[in-house]
Amino acid sequence: LAKAPSPDSSLPAPLVPRLSHIPQKMQQRVVALAKALVPSLSIQQAGELLAMSLLVVARTWIADRIANLNGTSVKHVLEQDRTAFVQLIGVSVLQSVAYSIIAPSLRYLTARLALGWRKCITQHLSTLYFSKNAFYKVFHLSDACIDADQRITEDVKKFVNDVSGLIMAMVKPLVDILWFTWRMKMLTGRRGVAILYTYMLLGLGILRLITPDFGSLTNSEQQLEGFFRYMHSRLHSHAESIAFFGGGQCEQQMIESRFNSLLDHSWKLLKKRWLFGIADEFITKQLPHNVAWVLSLLYSIDHHGNRNITSVQGSVVSQSFLAFGDILELYKKFIELAGAITRVSELDELLHQLQYETKALLPSLKDGSSGSKSIKDRKDCISFSEVDIVTPAHKILARKLTFCINPGESLLVTGPNGSGKSSLFRVLGGLWPVACGNIAKPVSPYNTQSTTGLNRDIFYVPQHPYCPLGTFRDQIIYPLTFDEAAAKINPKSLQESTDKGLLLDARLKAILNDIRLGYLLDREGGWNATANWENLLSLGEQQRLGMARLFFHSPKYGILDECTNATSVEVEEHLYELAKFMGITVVTISQRPALIPYHSMELNLVDGEGGWELKSIKQYQN
Repeated sequence: LAKAPSPDSSLPAPLVPRLSHIPQKMQQRVVALAKALVPSLSIQQAGELLAMSLLVVARTWIADRIANLNGTSVKHVLEQDRTAFVQLIGVSVLQSVAYSIIAPSLRYLTARLALGWRKCITQHLSTLYFSKNAFYKVFHLSDACIDADQRITEDVKKFVNDVSGLIMAMVKPLVDILWFTWRMKMLTGRRGVAILYTYMLLGLGILRLITPDFGSLTNSEQQLEGFFRYMHSRLHSHAESIAFFGGGQCEQQMIESRFNSLLDHSWKLLKKRWLFGIADEFITKQLPHNVAWVLSLLYSIDHHGNRNITSVQGSVVSQSFLAFGDILELYKKFIELAGAITRVSELDELLHQLQYETKALLPSLKDGSSGSKSIKDRKDCISFSEVDIVTPAHKILARKLTFCINPGESLLVTGPNGSGKSSLFRVLGGLWPVACGNIAKPVSPYNTQSTTGLNRDIFYVPQHPYCPLGTFRDQIIYPLTFDEAAAKINPKSLQESTDKGLLLDARLKAILNDIRLGYLLDREGGWNATANWENLLSLGEQQRLGMARLFFHSPKYGILDECTNATSVEVEEHLYELAKFMGITVVTISQRPALIPYHSMELNLVDGEGGWELKSIKQYQN
């Protein structure tokens, strides 16, 4: 009927656009993540932030009162005023009780903020991740190596915990500084305040000079952690094959090699943190005490040795320097937070880029008359018109592919391994962009995503069956929910008071009997039974359940990607008879000659280098 044209060396090789990652500056990343963390400030979040601020103020006030009590206690002891001392102990106990309530409450509010922010940013990333098949394209059409699963789970958790802790770490020293600066000015005048702020600026400058690039180091550590976790996940997925091959030692060597890389980096990071921690501890924690003692000595001389005033003033000075020490320590927290910001932002930027570059990655959704590539919606057939099938690595598999599949005219796709048989349907389903040419396919009236993926008029059954998590019923109705599947069987069932699942289960049982798997219903414990179906069912049973899924959805076209090769020839022929009886036009990838009579045409992808031939097959007759 048709074949591939000869290659024209004068024309440039067709290319498919790939998803490129354009990194933003740190300031832009912070702003973008802030919008994702707090899309709109709710009353609950505002209340939590206000409560946290009030608790910090209360804690600072209590700390100031404790400083006053320390000075007053010295006075009562020296004067041997027992009554006043007992009263002072009572006040101190009450303040201790209040402080005991405030400290856990602050930790509780910090954890609540972290959970709320994790919900916001996870929902933000998930919306992008599951839109337009981004979960597929991030891995297969992107130039960047992004471990999206690690970033959405572990990195987001670490990021929100660090941010919530940073908010707390920022509010406390700021409140403390404002409070104790005012107290210091009252006790020591401007000279003490000037010394305090001079020390802070000098300390901040020194820390900035000696701080390692903790952001980059933390980012690298998370990448190594993610890959080490992936190696173990991969071992779990392929455990049986590895055991049969006796490849345990080989896998151990590869995993240990990755673990050693992680250990080497962790030792390096640990050493840098240790060396920086020495300087940080000295500047932010220890030296302020010594400076506070010097100031206390100077001002005790000014107040002629008044021990009460000197003790109070010494406590205030010490608290002020400790607050500035916390401010200086924030710089290290910001640097370490930069690593988590980078990892989450890289995924966020890539997902946004995918949404915005849809017109570049996927063909135009218009009529295609004004451009060289398009996918159009039609009510009847699937057609390819001079379509180049090109891999994301820019290898051409089929050149100027042209064919039309009308209802009732099934197509058999053949060819050697690696010739592009499955790639043909990746392009049809919108997983790969169209390099050149026009594609038309049926559109389902209740599916708004028809042009960016296979729809309910075109159902795909893969060679390797997919068993979703859920009940035995879910294995057949996927990707519909129970309510959607019940509505498909009987649109009025959602409004009726009777059990809406009776008709659905009866229909599913009939399909199971048709594919000769009726025994599974009793063996597995009914429709609501749950199990690890991928491990429980044999490959042949899984493939037949995949065909049951096709029969339940009953589309116009079924894409069968070698999905019956684990069944016997007799069962396979029976399944194709059922598809024909139900009016499903099949497009089959197979090498089995027994399936030839069930098709009207054969598309042979000759060599995987662009060649193809379309042949006519005599229609199978009963």
